[in-house]
Amino acid sequence: MFCETDLVEPLGALVVLAAFAAATGTLGLMWYLRQYRETVSARWFILTLGAQAVVAAAYGVGLLTFDPVLRRYAEASVWIGLVWLGPSFLAFALSYTGRTDLFRSRGFRLLFAVPAAGSLLALTHPAHDLLWRGFRLSPLFEVATVRYAIHPLGYALALASLAAAAVAVLLLVETIVAYGPLYRREAIAVAVSTLPPAAAFVVWLAGVGPWPELNLGVAMLVPHVLFDTYAFVGTHMFETNPTTQRAAARSALDDLDSPLLVVDTDSRVVKLNDRAASLFDVDSTARRPTDFERLIGVDLETVLRDGEIEVDGERGAVFSVSYTELTDPAGTEVGGLVVLYDISTERQQTQQLDVLNRILRHNLRNELTVILGRARLIESSPDADPGSQARTIRQAGERLQSISEKARDFARVVERDVQSVDVDLDSIVADVVEASSDEHPAASVDVDIDVSRPTVRSDPELLSLTLSTLVENAVVHAPTEPTVSVRVTDGADGTIRIEIRDSNPEIDAAELAPIESGTETALEHGSGIGLWVATWCVSALGGDLHFRYEDGNVAVVDVPAGDEPDSEA
Repeated sequence: MFCETDLVEPLGALVVLAAFAAATGTLGLMWYLRQYRETVSARWFILTLGAQAVVAAAYGVGLLTFDPVLRRYAEASVWIGLVWLGPSFLAFALSYTGRTDLFRSRGFRLLFAVPAAGSLLALTHPAHDLLWRGFRLSPLFEVATVRYAIHPLGYALALASLAAAAVAVLLLVETIVAYGPLYRREAIAVAVSTLPPAAAFVVWLAGVGPWPELNLGVAMLVPHVLFDTYAFVGTHMFETNPTTQRAAARSALDDLDSPLLVVDTDSRVVKLNDRAASLFDVDSTARRPTDFERLIGVDLETVLRDGEIEVDGERGAVFSVSYTELTDPAGTEVGGLVVLYDISTERQQTQQLDVLNRILRHNLRNELTVILGRARLIESSPDADPGSQARTIRQAGERLQSISEKARDFARVVERDVQSVDVDLDSIVADVVEASSDEHPAASVDVDIDVSRPTVRSDPELLSLTLSTLVENAVVHAPTEPTVSVRVTDGADGTIRIEIRDSNPEIDAAELAPIESGTETALEHGSGIGLWVATWCVSALGGDLHFRYEDGNVAVVDVPAGDEPDSEA
């Protein structure tokens, strides 16, 4: 029968309340975790919580039950929950940390024969004394505590469960060490949560302490539930999974020079290497997961479908995308590795070859048409003016020669690594203007340099070729006497802005369209190579080139100024 007195001493009442509080909190956590029941590790943890709820509820009811028979079955229920706690917690730890090879092994399955046998022995305890003997009521603090002598088999079952829980804790601690801050708070909370009840259960099993009849391990389940609630609710432990990272670690790609991102099955980034962190300007040690689209700007499905991605910014480039599926030892997909391979150089080389091929074929065909046509005219018509025809032939040849020289100059500078040296802006602009004046004496080129520091860090040959190409483009396309101005000022964000302005008619959209689109097609191409050469040079310098029209064409070049030279040096 149940205790009939209303006078329950405070400590007894506190233990009873703690038992029911632990049972209630455990059931609430099980209810919350049902949303993750599709996850194997979550299902095992729910089973662990179920065993814990049985221990807490059975002990709470037992403390209020003074009928000897019912009290025996309440105690037996405590043991049933106890022997299942350790193995189910170990199963959770193995599945959560990605050790499903052990988790699915025959030896591990045999481990569950222990709690199954223990449950059977506990339920049939009135018929034998295999687990304990001398069971008797020994009320303490006005609650129905009991005394009995635990047999070796009982100790073996209890210690086996505690040992399994200890191994599970070690696995979670290994996760803390192996995967840094990503799972640290969650794993610490779960590992620490087992210490108070485990220590109290050991004290109870040893029969030491001032009240050996009282199993304070159940009361210690209260802080255990609080820690678990923090881990699984406060930090969303089942929304991250070290299984993905373990699979990534096995792939031996963490030290890859290319940007690498580890994604889970929900397309969330759970890890990235330093190269990727630098590319996307994030902290590689920051807590994740982070949605792939939020981090990259494009969803994973689109990136994989396109096979490449273009990343803007100082470290940006065009990347080819490689995706490798990550699986656990059982072959279950747990995520994937996204590796980005920089193909900017290859892409630019392909573009350059394509542009050069089209421009040369287009101009070569046009100019040869002119040359051959004039030659035939001289040959077939005695009255043709040889001087006039020769002049036309010469001009066509010079145009071809100019294109050839530009292609040669550009090939010369791109075949070497980009340099970064001190460049005097006054000198480099003066050299460009002087060369233009020598080649085009009728041209007028004005210069205005207004910068905070005249010396910048850049590649002098690329910068010189950019300026000379744009100045020559403005000069040779002038309908009358060429008038060009070169203005150099401080740009935004540590750049130098150079504006080359002319008074010519607006550049045909057909000339700029291929450059703005990044490629030439058979039906859309520029008539010359000059603008392409300038575009490629500026790109190699890490800058930007764009055009606008303000009573004349304005070519605007923004290039990095580099670090300010050391004044002492």
